[in-house]
Amino acid sequence: MLTKVKSLTLMGTEGSIVEIETDIGRGMPYFTVIGLADASVKEAAERVKRAILNSGFEYPKGRITVNLSPAYVHKKGSHYDLGIAIGVLSASKVLSENTDDKLFLGELSLNGKVLPINGVLSMLMAILENGEIMAKEIFLPKENCAEVFLLTEDLPIELIPTDNLKEVVAHLRGEKIEPYKDEERIHQEEMTLDFCDVKGHLAAKEAIMTALAGMHNILMIGSPGSGKTMLAKRITGILPSMNWQEQVETSRIYSYAGRLSAYMPSIKKRPFRYTDSRITRAALLGGGNVVMPGEVSFAHNGVLFLDEMLETPSKILEALREPMEEREVRIIRGGSCVAFPADFILVGATNPCRCGYLGDDFHQCVCQQGDIDNYRSKLSGAIADRIDICIEINRVDYESLTGTRTLSSKEMKERVEQARQIQRERFKDHDFLCNGRIEDKYIEEFCELSQAGQVFMENIYKKLKISPRRYYKLLKVARTIADMKEDRIIEMEHLATALHYTRFLTEEIRQV
Repeated sequence: MLTKVKSLTLMGTEGSIVEIETDIGRGMPYFTVIGLADASVKEAAERVKRAILNSGFEYPKGRITVNLSPAYVHKKGSHYDLGIAIGVLSASKVLSENTDDKLFLGELSLNGKVLPINGVLSMLMAILENGEIMAKEIFLPKENCAEVFLLTEDLPIELIPTDNLKEVVAHLRGEKIEPYKDEERIHQEEMTLDFCDVKGHLAAKEAIMTALAGMHNILMIGSPGSGKTMLAKRITGILPSMNWQEQVETSRIYSYAGRLSAYMPSIKKRPFRYTDSRITRAALLGGGNVVMPGEVSFAHNGVLFLDEMLETPSKILEALREPMEEREVRIIRGGSCVAFPADFILVGATNPCRCGYLGDDFHQCVCQQGDIDNYRSKLSGAIADRIDICIEINRVDYESLTGTRTLSSKEMKERVEQARQIQRERFKDHDFLCNGRIEDKYIEEFCELSQAGQVFMENIYKKLKISPRRYYKLLKVARTIADMKEDRIIEMEHLATALHYTRFLTEEIRQV
């Protein structure tokens, strides 16, 4: 008898419908899986057999053939087990119920328990992106239900949390399992780090607000202990909250990598990914025999913090050029290409020199000029041009340290959100929503300069010999500074502030 059961597969990071066709014919007992399946799928034969027997069902005698269709799509993973088991039971007439409007996902253990799987969120996007609902019921491990509910909560789809094969069969026969409910979700705690704990640094906080308001990459230069890391760790607390689409996009990456759990079923807070100079290229960009995302993708819709940035090998820094420009990473393995999103704000921190005390008021720098030049040369002109803001972090003086007035995260977030709202209104008819993402062809339209501002920018371009990329970035940063002050026209003071934020990039680093 021939039966068909629906499941899903991953093609890179995109999901696709798979039909599990099961046929039981006469002949010597034999179980084969066809349809361009890898070893982990073919091993399902023994897992399914033992799961069926240990769940108390009769295992069919004869030749069992399972075809995963379409056959031209490479299948890998153990999440087909549950669908194959249901197909075998249906083909052997243990089950007679219709499964046309149902999807089955889950790995089976030998005792019939349904085990959690990775990438389920990406798989289930397949039933939404084609514009039609492909199933009314989705059977999946109960540990995966919380992450999937983020995607299906407003759809006429019931998530059936399954614990074992016996429960699934009983549900199909009429002993219904209660669908997954929202109350079962575990909510993540809010971030507790607050900028009010960082005394002083008012100029640095102003620059950070500008960077976050316009989604500009920022580099902080300062001696050890000046507060760079303290400032960076609080940055995500003043970013606008993620909307539903951003939560789904970010959660898909963590689901694919198996980083979600019952304690963190979805990503609701903007990610903050910390890396230092010891990171490898694969850890940063992603890769491996089984392709996994890297830190640039885990930071999607959030912040990637590179500590000790100029201690990082140059080839690692240069690898950031593609994701910073394209906002995605493409990894080619075995003739196929996997694309991971990587739209993040880069926050870098570095010492001014190798010893760390160049320009410090309390310690003497012991570096030679050649050492300083070699140290700074790790940040090439190409990477420097992709950083919008560069600020100097100095030690806090005693008066600021003991003073009571300082900006809190709540105050800073309000200002960032106010500037973001101005940008959303301005760019409502475009694909980009922030000044840092303005396409160059729209610069003149959205970055209107005053007469004095035009003269100022002409002098900057000619005297400093900056690149066209840097010229456009200055205008984008100035646009954000003007938005922070609710000014429609970009004035010379806004441009002067933007130039001040990039003085290390346009003068010192580029002269190396």
